[in-house]
Amino acid sequence: MNTAAGVGDLDRKSVKEVQSFIEHQQQIQQIQAVVGKITELCWDKCVSKPGKDLTESEKNCVANCSERFLDTSMFVVNRIQNKQKGGK
Repeated sequence: MNTAAGVGDLDRKSVKEVQSFIEHQQQIQQIQAVVGKITELCWDKCVSKPGKDLTESEKNCVANCSERFLDTSMFVVNRIQNKQKGGK
């Protein structure tokens, strides 16, 4: 049995499974990138002097910053999708 089979040797079901796996991994990577961006952005904005714990005000700032970032991102995504569908 050839363990180094090429893509041409895969049946349609196997190809679909591989494509699905790749898409899933890409989604995970995109989510991790967004989380990293939010963390960097909100940390820089909210935490002036890192210590053992975040202050209550820093916690609130990070939470609000994260929510605003996600809300804005969702707004932009929805706007783009609506434009692509021909909506306004």
